[in-house]
Amino acid sequence: MGPDSSLLLHENRLDNGGEWAFPAAGWTFLWLLSGEGYLMGSNPTRTVSAGTVAVHGGTCSMRLRASQLGSLAFRWFHLEPSLIFGVFTLFERRRIDHPDQCDPALPWVLPQGSPAALRFADSEVTTTDCALKQRARLLELVSTVLSPPPFRSSIPVGSPRDAGDRLDEILHQLTDVELMTLPIEELAKRCRCEPRRLLLIYRERFGGSLPGQQREWLKVKATSMLSQPDADITTVAKACGYDGTDAFRAWFRRHFGVAPTQWQQQRLAEQSEAVTGERTTTNR
Repeated sequence: MGPDSSLLLHENRLDNGGEWAFPAAGWTFLWLLSGEGYLMGSNPTRTVSAGTVAVHGGTCSMRLRASQLGSLAFRWFHLEPSLIFGVFTLFERRRIDHPDQCDPALPWVLPQGSPAALRFADSEVTTTDCALKQRARLLELVSTVLSPPPFRSSIPVGSPRDAGDRLDEILHQLTDVELMTLPIEELAKRCRCEPRRLLLIYRERFGGSLPGQQREWLKVKATSMLSQPDADITTVAKACGYDGTDAFRAWFRRHFGVAPTQWQQQRLAEQSEAVTGERTTTNR
């Protein structure tokens, strides 16, 4: 399954006793159109029936098996977080990027009539003419399932706010791309504190380094864009906050040991070999 399959709605059918394997990585959202089946791989095995939604984050190997008594039909789509930037905030990404830390543990089975099931019922497998509309609908479904509780400041209106309070409010508003490219000095200015104080507050609240988080997201964004066959260095450099390609190339080589063009060629070759291997296995 290639990177372009993220947020693309599919429809499949299994005959009696047939099995379908969930994608090995990323999030999968599956809605049973008809029939009954089982989620195999979790402990215990979960039963699913028409109208229910199964949500999995790739934390273990998972299969859907149709009942021996009849066939089943289902719709599903895959979400690869590393391909989506500029949509989620830090707090939203913390859950989406770490499915192994979800409570309760995955997979989840959501009942017929749940908000996710109702949104699935409103989503149809369509042609590419409506691809943007479909992706927007599927992202809305993702937000229904994975959104953290809405942010409500604990500070009464009119009460003084310290730098930590202001940082909380800002981080609930900035998307990952905005936070990724925002200079520490500018963020500290918005929080009305010194940069050193800002970094200390961030570490106390999130247990890590803000510059480290920015670097990590930047590396993921750069490599996910370069994995696309039609990606060009100028576009990737600009999306990563660089005005020119020379500075971007120097940064990329420093972190990955090779030039971005060379990394891209190696990655595309690996993807091509993987597709060839899948076709060979299927044809045996």
